[in-house]
Amino acid sequence: MKFIEYNPVDEKGSCVIRTFTKLLNKDFYIVKEELLALAHNLNCDDYREQIVFEKYLSNNNYQRINVKATNTDDLKLGKGKYIVFCKKENDYHMFPVIDNVIYDKNKKCFGQTIINVYKEM
Repeated sequence: MKFIEYNPVDEKGSCVIRTFTKLLNKDFYIVKEELLALAHNLNCDDYREQIVFEKYLSNNNYQRINVKATNTDDLKLGKGKYIVFCKKENDYHMFPVIDNVIYDKNKKCFGQTIINVYKEM
């Protein structure tokens, strides 16, 4: 897959917001406010909790899909919009893939263990 640097706002721990900003073509701070409100409604402390971002994904027409790859280096996705949720040791990460192009602030997305992949339906 091709890699293109994408970092609309350099805020620590912002990969969830950055991902949704790119895929939904929304302003960073609007997405952040929506996620914070959703976390509050779900009685969660952090918008980065899986229950929160999965509800946000569902609300925006994304579904979890099965993939054969277990590492982001081996991931092959078709045309469309995807979200990859992954980790390396205890560091969790999320990034968008649009038509086989990864958009992220750096190449940290490579060499990660895949937890889930979501696709726009």
